[in-house]
Amino acid sequence: MKKMAGMVLIAFLAGAVPASGAETAVKKHYPDTVLQKGEKGIFTVEMMVPGTGLHMGVNTLELIVHDAQGKDVPDARITVVPWMPKMGHGVSEEPEVTERGGGAYTVDNVIFSMTGWWDLTVNVKKGELEDAAVFSFPEVTAMGHGRAMTAPKPEELDTTASVLSERGSFRLSYSTAAGEPPLNAIHSWVLEVKTSEGEPVTGAVITLVGDMPKHGHGLPTAPEVTEELGEGRYLVEGVKFSMPGWWVVTFHVFAGDKRESASFNLYLR
Repeated sequence: MKKMAGMVLIAFLAGAVPASGAETAVKKHYPDTVLQKGEKGIFTVEMMVPGTGLHMGVNTLELIVHDAQGKDVPDARITVVPWMPKMGHGVSEEPEVTERGGGAYTVDNVIFSMTGWWDLTVNVKKGELEDAAVFSFPEVTAMGHGRAMTAPKPEELDTTASVLSERGSFRLSYSTAAGEPPLNAIHSWVLEVKTSEGEPVTGAVITLVGDMPKHGHGLPTAPEVTEELGEGRYLVEGVKFSMPGWWVVTFHVFAGDKRESASFNLYLR
């Protein structure tokens, strides 16, 4: 069983604060996730927060639901409710939950309208059983990086289209039909994911977030991976850059027992 001190450290790194009584014997699938036991103790929810943290604008999360015995819970009805306690309001658009299989669920369209303290209540219903787990995020920031950043000069910015993930397990590369990504136009990317040894990574779950660090806002759209094309290639649709300047697009790759992130810098004119 994980000690509470370890839980607090993990939650701090992810930006979430676990509620009292969040300690649980459930075994996590990934080392850097946050576990939260439901209010009734029926289910425990494992939340995977993007490595850049939650930010104002559109976010994507990954969930794994466990029962009281620690088994994964597929085919559950999941709803996610964002709420800002100090302001007394929620959001105008509901998050969209998609089941990935094996007790895993992707939550898209989590839109925070302002910075500050937000709670996310994850409601789980399976048959006649219902429970809810609350995750608190005291510092949702204006950008995915969680701190102010100074834009580098264009000539100093590494805009390579092939990068290693943060722990070096994956190499990610992207391409677009137009070459350089266009401005003010919805377009698609083809993302290629390989191991560090050059083997294609198939069957991965991939999410992404884009933001403009100097300006403190994200993409005006919610891009997503819509198709696996084979040989480690994935189709990313719905990408749009709304203004010129420095952008950062971060991909989160879930493959096997590995969960790693990789970021691309773009300087668009």
